[in-house]
Amino acid sequence: MKKLLPEVCTIQYGFPFDSAKFSDSNGTPLIRIRDVVRGYSETYTTEEYKSEYIVHENDLLIGMDGEFNIAKWGKTPALLNQRVCRLAPKDSIDKDYLFYFMPIALKRIEEKTPFVTVKHLSAKELNKIEIPVLSLEEQRKIAETLSKVDELIAFREQQLAKLDELVKARFVEMFGDAKLNPNNLPCCSLSEYIVFLTSGSRGWSQYFTDSGEYFITIKNVKNCKITLQDVQCVTPPDNAEAKRTRVQENDLLISITADLGRTGIVTKKIAEHGAYINQHLTCIRLKQDKLNPLYVAYYMESDAGKEQFIAKNQSAVKAGLNFNAINSLKLMVPPLALQNQFAAFVERVDQQKQTIQQSIEKLELMKKALMQEYFG
Repeated sequence: MKKLLPEVCTIQYGFPFDSAKFSDSNGTPLIRIRDVVRGYSETYTTEEYKSEYIVHENDLLIGMDGEFNIAKWGKTPALLNQRVCRLAPKDSIDKDYLFYFMPIALKRIEEKTPFVTVKHLSAKELNKIEIPVLSLEEQRKIAETLSKVDELIAFREQQLAKLDELVKARFVEMFGDAKLNPNNLPCCSLSEYIVFLTSGSRGWSQYFTDSGEYFITIKNVKNCKITLQDVQCVTPPDNAEAKRTRVQENDLLISITADLGRTGIVTKKIAEHGAYINQHLTCIRLKQDKLNPLYVAYYMESDAGKEQFIAKNQSAVKAGLNFNAINSLKLMVPPLALQNQFAAFVERVDQQKQTIQQSIEKLELMKKALMQEYFG
């Protein structure tokens, strides 16, 4: 048996609080769309409010613009702002069952919703959602099964986070705190070790394809890695610019606009496939008889590296670094053997992370299959 969403839960829409009374520190926390998934707010309001708009821990919220996400609110009570709604289940529906059903329904609406800039979820569409209503016992069994899968995914993600912390701890153990340099390692400008430096191509949208060589952007570069998730493919032109911006194995990529200082190392697999960078990245080819690129990436991602990127940022309005800023970056230069030892440790940890990531992907596939089975 299926029922319409308003038959199984109360849908409460947020109040249009006055943005002129918003603050980053004073008043009561206010839930904006960007806060729904993360479960906390950094926006406050001094405006008076009715208690009915207070959101409590584990309340079900939906963001009604952009991506239509449902999430459980975090521990800190906050106010329900406009373009966010709350679902309060009635007696006939289990809260967790509703929580697991809604992403499928919301995704279907999102996929068919036309948009120019941002998609908007309407009350009309929410009210038309039909949910299969089973006995409460069956609902709870379904929710418990999916919850167990989520717990396993969360556990694996915690393992990944701990391995990341292990690498950072190993860096400090081997080289000391990069800000303090307790081992009195020589400090030099990066320019002394650069053999090739360039920034990426702009205006390549005309070369975009569904398959082909990779076009690496800032979103693909982070935490000393290059991720190919959602990477754009291109059929590159046969010209000097393409030759200049084609990356090679062990090239160090650093973001030079927007989110400054994100780093990634080009792997052999990526280089052999063929990859290029866009204008928001710089490609650095190092003297590898002096510096291991992976060591440099981790140094630049450390507090000592990040502070330099902040200091060298050319504008308070639009973040950016030029080649002079890149060349002048300072870093500790330990013996190459020690750098290589650290890089080998990172590679061993990455193998463990890859195994865990594969486990996460299998669990996510299992969850999708179960949701398809339960909800159609």
